[in-house]
Amino acid sequence: MKMPKSQKGFLFDQNFCIGCKACEVACQVYHQQEDMIDWRHVDTFLIRENNMEKEVYLSQACHHCQEPACMSVCPTNAYTKRDDGIVILDRDKCIGCGYCMESCQYGAITLQGNDKKAQKCNMCAEKQDIGELPACIAGCPVKALRLVDIVVADEAGMVKSAVGFKQSSLKPSIRFYPKFRSATFLG
Repeated sequence: MKMPKSQKGFLFDQNFCIGCKACEVACQVYHQQEDMIDWRHVDTFLIRENNMEKEVYLSQACHHCQEPACMSVCPTNAYTKRDDGIVILDRDKCIGCGYCMESCQYGAITLQGNDKKAQKCNMCAEKQDIGELPACIAGCPVKALRLVDIVVADEAGMVKSAVGFKQSSLKPSIRFYPKFRSATFLG
C-alpha cells in the first residue's frame, strides 16, 4: 500500500459535545442517505465525575485508518487511499460481499442500503477538494468536531483515546482533546 503524503483525520472534543446529533443529521442530509443509514453516529456513555453521574458523547464515523483493514480485504480493490489519507470507496466496484464490514473494528461500514453494497463516510472529500469543510464539521453548533492533520494533532498533544473509544493496530485517524478532569466510565 502506498503511504499518503499526509493523513487527515477528525479531532473531537468530548468536553464540549452536547449530544445534539447535528453532525449526524448534516451528514445524512448532505449525502441524501436512506433512513436506516448513518455514516456518522453519536453514542452516549455514562460516567462518574466529582461523585455525580454525567452523560458524555462520542461522535464517530469512518476513521480513515492509516492501515485500513477494509482496503486490505476487499477482493475487487474498491477501496483506495488518497494522498491526504482519506479512504475512498468506489461503490461501482463493490460486489456486496461484506468482507470490509466484517473487518472494520469500528462498525463504520454498512451494507444496509437498498442496493446492499458497502457504504461509509468519505470525509466529504468532494467538499474538501473545493475548500469546504465536511458536512458533519460544518453542522456542529459547538465546534466539537474539527478536521486536522493527524501528525500536527499528535504534536499538539491531542490524545488517541476517549470515553468509548480506544486505538487499534489499524491506526484510526481520530484524535481527542485531553479531558478536563478525570472521570470513571460507568458504561
